[in-house]
Amino acid sequence: MTVFGYRFTRVEEYADRVVRLHHLVTRYSEFEIRANTGEHAITAYVDIPEHEERPVLVWVDSNSTALSDILLLLSIFTQRDVFVAEIKENNEDNDHIITTDPRVYQGGGILRCSIPYKDQPIEPEPFRYDIGFEEGLNRIYELIRSEVWQQKYRQGYFLFLARMAFRRQPLEAAFIQCWTIWEHLFSILNQSWLSKNQIQLLSATEKISYLLVKYALRDEITEAERKRIKSLAKIRNRLVHFGRFPERDLVHDDAILFTRLTEFIIARILDLSPSNVLNTMEGLEAFLGSAIPEVPT
Repeated sequence: MTVFGYRFTRVEEYADRVVRLHHLVTRYSEFEIRANTGEHAITAYVDIPEHEERPVLVWVDSNSTALSDILLLLSIFTQRDVFVAEIKENNEDNDHIITTDPRVYQGGGILRCSIPYKDQPIEPEPFRYDIGFEEGLNRIYELIRSEVWQQKYRQGYFLFLARMAFRRQPLEAAFIQCWTIWEHLFSILNQSWLSKNQIQLLSATEKISYLLVKYALRDEITEAERKRIKSLAKIRNRLVHFGRFPERDLVHDDAILFTRLTEFIIARILDLSPSNVLNTMEGLEAFLGSAIPEVPT
């Protein structure tokens, strides 16, 4: 697979390495993979182009290149932390402590399924290679490198937030991190005509309603639906002030729906057609049409 001039090639021991990764279910495809607790494994080499471009995302390391951007996209769309490990032979002092979580991400599945599948046969038959994933990543990276996109989305900082939100963690943490993404997106999309103080004082219900319409998840938001959306804000308030979800039916279902809607919006921002593989749109319709729950404030 080649993305922006970086060619990723399987290691010779790929069949052995891939089964060592964390897998939640046993499955049979190109390889027999059994569910296991997993570990990190080197599965590919990357060939660096002769001339490397600067990254477009803002990295702390001033020596970062476009490869850092690509690895972040790969992490989000493969649902695993993907990073470079420089291996130097016969160097005993080259030990590195890996602090990255080796587990499969909790979120990101909707985004992965939003890249259209496009295959071609490979040897030995009947296996097929998904060239759609390669083409999709190249289109996405070309988009986020464009000047218009960079200006509109303030260099794509929300992608860092998304990587954090999608990692395997308690639902409470994922919900709050996704909430931060919504607040961030509303802020950068409206800061040209709203002051920082106005943005901070605007109700969360209005912000969520705006983004649902902005990214075509709803044509409009009725007053009844705004009241239902307000219950999400109450979940957030209860969580950040008391450290736990309110005790009521379906609160966890509502929180999960909110994290999935976050993926829908990110898919739209990346010019993808969001996959409804998890029945997210039906979940949104059911949420907005249900009775307003009683939530402690």
